[in-house]
Amino acid sequence: MSVGKLIRYGLPFSNVVATGTATNTITPGRTLENFQLKLGGTTLTKAMLSLVKIKANGKVIMEGTGTEIDKLNAYRGQTTAAAYLDLHFADYSMLSEVDRMAGAFDTSLGVANITSEITVAGATAPILTPILVESAQQKTTNGAIAPFAPLLTKFLRYPFSVATGGTLPVTVPFGPQSGAIIKRAHVLSAAGLMTGATVKQDGLVIHESLAAENTYMQLKHGRVAQTNMYTIDFCLDGNLAKALDTRDAKSLEWLFAFSGAESGNVIIEYLDPLGNL
Repeated sequence: MSVGKLIRYGLPFSNVVATGTATNTITPGRTLENFQLKLGGTTLTKAMLSLVKIKANGKVIMEGTGTEIDKLNAYRGQTTAAAYLDLHFADYSMLSEVDRMAGAFDTSLGVANITSEITVAGATAPILTPILVESAQQKTTNGAIAPFAPLLTKFLRYPFSVATGGTLPVTVPFGPQSGAIIKRAHVLSAAGLMTGATVKQDGLVIHESLAAENTYMQLKHGRVAQTNMYTIDFCLDGNLAKALDTRDAKSLEWLFAFSGAESGNVIIEYLDPLGNL
């Protein structure tokens, strides 16, 4: 390409209705940095997006409600606006260009099809417009595939429920067979009753915090803590080298403490090859 970055409209959505699932197709071939939804019509808000999915080769690689994804963006310190929802593969909050582009989705590498599914509930005459931010395929100066190119950002969601408070152990994929690199874990709860977290790899504590301590550390590094969301961030300072690489882990324990009955979703930010998780 003769330009470093493309910003253009995607293929139009079909079935954009007051209550239903709108779908569109994303043409592979370039590196997808950001898939942006522009919300329009009489009434359409992010809270009305009850489920947002992106699939590649039929596999879910991003999943969350409009509200959940908006919180993940706001946590990174990125500007949010009522009429736009960004699904970021590139992480512009990181330190260097390599750190920022690790996870940008090079759709030229074995990708046959990419689709989005946007479930809308309770809108009035909604309009959805897809906007793509793309760059060239990720190659080195000699034309070889760049080291991070096979990895893409995934937001994978795991529901949880605790009946009476206390400590809840949560299991997410890890290890040499199903593991991946974890940048952040976001615990999004209904009432915000999470009080602390402990993470252990192979018996060693790698993260331990209470809610106030965790929030303070995030503020120190320019992150923006979100209401009813407890984020465990292994890349607080924007350095990707500090992410949690679980591929050599024999065990991985997530222990979440709650002060009362609670439910919600854990969203893990992975860097992972398309064919893995």
